Amino acid sequence: MSAGSRSSRIGKAVLLLVLCACVGVAWWMRRQGLLAPDLFERRLVLHPIVSAIFFVLAYAISVLTLIPTLPLNLAAGVFWGAGLGGLIATGGAVLGTIGAFYAARGLFGQPLARRFGSDRVARLQREFDAKGWRLIAFIRLNPALPTGPINYVLGLTAIDAFTYVWATAIFLLPPTFVVALIGHAMGSFIAKGAVADLIKALIAVSAAAMALVAMWYAARALNQLRGRSR
Repeated sequence: MSAGSRSSRIGKAVLLLVLCACVGVAWWMRRQGLLAPDLFERRLVLHPIVSAIFFVLAYAISVLTLIPTLPLNLAAGVFWGAGLGGLIATGGAVLGTIGAFYAARGLFGQPLARRFGSDRVARLQREFDAKGWRLIAFIRLNPALPTGPINYVLGLTAIDAFTYVWATAIFLLPPTFVVALIGHAMGSFIAKGAVADLIKALIAVSAAAMALVAMWYAARALNQLRGRSR
């Protein structure tokens, strides 16, 4: 084994240990209430800027470690209003998704691209370069999708990192803004009662739209295959 290969394996092992430690600490903090929205509410008046910074970091950590972020997204609307709250929540979400993407790529590379032959890899990479942002948009605009695990999966693909970052930043904003608007309008970051009903309605509409788009793409792909066979 070469020194470079050994160093790479050690680096990946260290990265994996750090990631696992972050996940363990984050879930412990959640159980202790250290990531709860009301923790920021108590400090918001005295330290508004510091509270916003720590809120973004808490949101990013939650995304990175697969902790549900709905209470934080609602709380952003309660604390800062739909507009600014949506931007603050989006900032935290983007940081978390970027961290998950690079963690997966740093640990495992791009196995979902390497498993194909070289010609297919090149063709797959061209598809991601040309249309990868559409895949990101489809994922980010649909709150019905479990984006936490998907962040890691996307890191294993051939998608360009720059495309991943800018598309995530742009297309995460609308659903994050809508959830912040719900929190602002209802004045609550607890997903119960009317708030839960609104969230469920949003997810239902999103899932229906996602199904329609998927059916459209499937029909288009089928027509293309039929055209080629002729």
